[in-house]
Amino acid sequence: MEKIYQGAEAVMYKDDEVVRKERVKKGYRIEKIDEALRAKRTRLEARLIREARRAGVAVPQVINEEKFALEMEFIDGEKIRDILDKQTDIAKIIGESIAKLHDCGIIHGDLTTSNMILKDSKVYFIDFGLGFFSQRIEDKATDLHLLREVLESTHFLVADTVWKSVLEAYKSNCHSAEEVIKTLSKIEKRGRYMKRG
Repeated sequence: MEKIYQGAEAVMYKDDEVVRKERVKKGYRIEKIDEALRAKRTRLEARLIREARRAGVAVPQVINEEKFALEMEFIDGEKIRDILDKQTDIAKIIGESIAKLHDCGIIHGDLTTSNMILKDSKVYFIDFGLGFFSQRIEDKATDLHLLREVLESTHFLVADTVWKSVLEAYKSNCHSAEEVIKTLSKIEKRGRYMKRG
């Protein structure tokens, strides 16, 4: 298998149509605690991906689950990060997908355009490594807030247009959208206040 990514939490390998994600051992943690945490995160990520799929969100299929590793279908498409500036219409699909995740209590935890892939007119969400289950409005709002920050820093030319489409689609598809957007606006106000201070 060929190594395709080395991060702080995991190493990714690829072989034909399969991606293998192995959780990295942390030398600074007590071994028993480290093993328990890595096993828990691996189980949780697999569960999040399966639940997201059931909710109708495009995600890679989990092929095999081991104690510290997951093998998943390789999504051979284009990263949204590389195409969003020219294909702003996919913002609607992004908003709908986030709404589906939030409705079934999935917080992605790392909603960046690098963790979304366009393939066959579908937007696939990948890397649920920081994800968790929660119905807290604050958690859903924080998930969206991160995406907005990414749009403003990486896709500033189209950020406003894309954000507007994401929010419209989210409002139409998420049951708690009204409360989430109110909380999001509070988070943004807090952020602006902190920056000024």
